[in-house]
Amino acid sequence: MKRTQRNLFIIMSVMMVVYLLIVRLPPSIALGVAAAILSAGVLLAAVAYDYFVARHHTRRRRWRKAAERYEVFEKKLLAGSWRRTTVLVYLSIYTFDAIAIVRNEIAQSLMNLDEFEVAERWLKGALERDLQFAPAYVNLGAIAAIRRDATTARKQISRAVHLGYSPEGAQQVLRRALARGNAAGSGPVDQR
Repeated sequence: MKRTQRNLFIIMSVMMVVYLLIVRLPPSIALGVAAAILSAGVLLAAVAYDYFVARHHTRRRRWRKAAERYEVFEKKLLAGSWRRTTVLVYLSIYTFDAIAIVRNEIAQSLMNLDEFEVAERWLKGALERDLQFAPAYVNLGAIAAIRRDATTARKQISRAVHLGYSPEGAQQVLRRALARGNAAGSGPVDQR
C-alpha cells in the first residue's frame, strides 16, 4: 500500500468512525459531540486564517500576496505549540505535515512569479520536513523542465509518481512546464 493510499484510508476511516459515533449515540449526546467537533473546526479555521486568505489570493492569481500570507502562516506554525493539531485544516493524502504543505504552496506561488531559485529552496525545505512529499518532487521536476533540464525533470517526476502522485497529473504538469520552458528559451534542451 502506497503512502497516499494509506493516508486516504486513515482520513476516510476517521470520518467514518465520527459518522458512526454520531449516528449511534442518543440524539442529545450526538448533538453535543457534533457541536464539539464544529467548535474545534471553527477554532482551527481561526488559527489558519492566514492560510485561507493565502488560498483566496492563489485563486485570484495574486501570487505575491499569496506567498506573503503563506509565509506568515508558516512562521505561525513554526512558533506555535499547537501545530500538530492544525493537520485537520489540510487533510492531504500526500503528507500530514502542515509545514511541508505550506512550503510547497509558497513555492508554487513563487514559480508563478518566475522566481525559480527561491521556489526551489522552499521545495527543498518542504522535503526536509517530509522526504516522501510527492508534490514537492513534481514542482522540482517542473522547475527543471522550465529550465530545460530534461534529465532532472524526468528524475523528479519519476520519484513523485513512485511516491503515489498520479502519473497522468505528473505528465500534465511536465507538459505545461516543458511548453513554458520552450516558450521562454530558444537554446538547446539539456538532455544529459
